[in-house]
Amino acid sequence: MTRARIFFDVDDTLLTWDHRLRPHAREVIGALAAGGFAVYLWSGAGVRWEVAWAHDLARHITGCFEKPLSRHRERLAGLGVPFVPDHVVDDDEDIVRVFGGTHVPAPLEPLHEDRHLLRVLADVAARFGLPAHDGILHETT
Repeated sequence: MTRARIFFDVDDTLLTWDHRLRPHAREVIGALAAGGFAVYLWSGAGVRWEVAWAHDLARHITGCFEKPLSRHRERLAGLGVPFVPDHVVDDDEDIVRVFGGTHVPAPLEPLHEDRHLLRVLADVAARFGLPAHDGILHETT
């Protein structure tokens, strides 16, 4: 049984401005999937399975959708999203406010110091719970 549906934005959330995978993305997405969460990618630029494949994330991703850029709740069905996300991870504060979730600012250099995605695990654990054996959660505290 799925604990919750977690939606990650792609550009400026999982990927940097130059299309590199943001630090800790694989670990966070892997930990969520292993913890029983359904993990989705969505993007205002369309369905982005190529990002999941290119960055070795596809095995953890339940699905990909186009993200509504305005009238977020109203446009879900029209974009083929069959349910409301339980938690979103996005650099856009507006969409996080609408659905609830974790706001992460766009990545900045030096990229190796970026730990913003680790907050996702702490936020998800506080809201939905995470298995106690999940070691990566300790990096967030």
